[in-house]
Amino acid sequence: MTQFPRISLPTIDLSKITIPGLDKLPLDKLPKVELPKITVPQLHSIDLTSVDLSRINPAAVLSHPAVKQATEVGYTAVGFAVLGFQKAQVRRRELVDSLKARVNTAQ
Repeated sequence: MTQFPRISLPTIDLSKITIPGLDKLPLDKLPKVELPKITVPQLHSIDLTSVDLSRINPAAVLSHPAVKQATEVGYTAVGFAVLGFQKAQVRRRELVDSLKARVNTAQ
Protein backbone atom coordinates (compact mmCIF):
# COMPACT_ATOMS: atom_id res chain seq x y z
CA MET A 1 0.00 0.00 0.00
CA THR A 2 1.43 3.37 -1.05
CA GLN A 3 1.04 6.08 1.56
CA PHE A 4 1.29 9.84 1.53
CA PRO A 5 3.35 11.61 4.20
CA ARG A 6 1.88 14.01 6.75
CA ILE A 7 1.89 17.56 5.40
CA SER A 8 2.24 20.62 7.64
CA LEU A 9 1.21 23.99 6.24
CA PRO A 10 3.10 27.08 7.42
CA THR A 11 1.92 30.48 8.51
CA ILE A 12 3.41 33.38 6.60
CA ASP A 13 3.92 36.35 8.92
CA LEU A 14 4.98 39.43 6.96
CA SER A 15 5.26 41.45 10.17
CA LYS A 16 8.52 39.59 10.92
CA ILE A 17 10.29 40.95 7.80
CA THR A 18 13.46 42.80 8.76
CA ILE A 19 15.22 45.49 6.79
CA PRO A 20 19.01 45.58 7.21
CA GLY A 21 20.26 48.88 8.62
CA LEU A 22 16.83 49.92 9.89
CA ASP A 23 18.09 49.93 13.48
CA LYS A 24 20.46 52.81 12.61
CA LEU A 25 17.65 55.14 11.53
CA PRO A 26 15.89 57.60 13.85
CA LEU A 27 12.72 55.50 14.18
CA ASP A 28 11.03 57.91 16.57
CA LYS A 29 10.79 60.44 13.70
CA LEU A 30 9.45 57.98 11.11
CA PRO A 31 5.84 56.83 10.66
CA LYS A 32 4.99 53.33 11.87
CA VAL A 33 4.28 50.81 9.10
CA GLU A 34 2.23 47.68 9.86
CA LEU A 35 2.57 44.70 7.50
CA PRO A 36 -0.23 42.10 7.40
CA LYS A 37 -0.06 38.55 8.72
CA ILE A 38 -1.18 35.90 6.22
CA THR A 39 -2.36 32.58 7.64
CA VAL A 40 -3.50 29.45 5.82
CA PRO A 41 -7.12 29.13 7.02
CA GLN A 42 -7.69 26.45 9.70
CA LEU A 43 -5.79 23.72 7.84
CA HIS A 44 -2.65 23.11 9.86
CA SER A 45 -1.88 19.55 8.78
CA ILE A 46 -3.25 16.83 6.54
CA ASP A 47 -2.80 13.17 7.47
CA LEU A 48 -2.79 11.09 4.29
CA THR A 49 -1.04 8.04 5.78
CA SER A 50 -4.15 5.85 5.57
CA VAL A 51 -4.89 6.52 1.87
CA ASP A 52 -4.63 3.33 -0.23
CA LEU A 53 -3.55 4.40 -3.72
CA SER A 54 -3.77 0.89 -5.18
CA ARG A 55 -7.57 1.18 -5.34
CA ILE A 56 -7.54 4.47 -7.26
CA ASN A 57 -7.75 4.71 -11.06
CA PRO A 58 -5.63 7.82 -11.85
CA ALA A 59 -7.07 8.33 -15.35
CA ALA A 60 -10.65 8.38 -14.05
CA VAL A 61 -9.76 10.69 -11.18
CA LEU A 62 -7.82 13.21 -13.29
CA SER A 63 -10.54 13.43 -15.93
CA HIS A 64 -13.32 14.14 -13.43
CA PRO A 65 -14.75 17.69 -13.77
CA ALA A 66 -14.42 18.34 -10.02
CA VAL A 67 -10.70 17.60 -10.18
CA LYS A 68 -10.28 19.95 -13.14
CA GLN A 69 -12.20 22.67 -11.28
CA ALA A 70 -10.15 22.13 -8.11
CA THR A 71 -6.97 22.40 -10.17
CA GLU A 72 -8.09 25.75 -11.57
CA VAL A 73 -8.98 26.95 -8.07
CA GLY A 74 -5.53 25.89 -6.88
CA TYR A 75 -3.83 27.75 -9.73
CA THR A 76 -5.88 30.84 -8.91
CA ALA A 77 -5.03 30.64 -5.19
CA VAL A 78 -1.32 30.29 -5.93
CA GLY A 79 -1.54 33.23 -8.34
CA PHE A 80 -3.16 35.44 -5.70
CA ALA A 81 -0.54 34.38 -3.15
CA VAL A 82 2.26 35.28 -5.57
CA LEU A 83 0.65 38.65 -6.32
CA GLY A 84 0.25 39.36 -2.59
CA PHE A 85 3.88 38.50 -1.90
CA GLN A 86 5.05 40.65 -4.81
CA LYS A 87 2.93 43.54 -3.54
CA ALA A 88 4.53 43.20 -0.10
CA GLN A 89 7.98 43.21 -1.73
CA VAL A 90 7.13 46.37 -3.69
CA ARG A 91 5.90 48.07 -0.50
CA ARG A 92 9.09 47.02 1.28
CA ARG A 93 11.23 48.47 -1.52
CA GLU A 94 9.20 51.69 -1.50
CA LEU A 95 9.64 51.92 2.28
CA VAL A 96 13.40 51.37 1.99
CA ASP A 97 13.66 54.03 -0.73
CA SER A 98 11.57 56.44 1.35
CA LEU A 99 13.69 55.83 4.43
CA LYS A 100 16.92 56.28 2.46
CA ALA A 101 15.60 59.55 1.04
CA ARG A 102 14.65 60.81 4.51
CA VAL A 103 18.02 59.85 5.97
CA ASN A 104 19.88 61.50 3.11
CA THR A 105 17.90 64.74 3.48
CA ALA A 106 18.38 64.70 7.28
CA GLN A 107 22.16 64.63 6.97
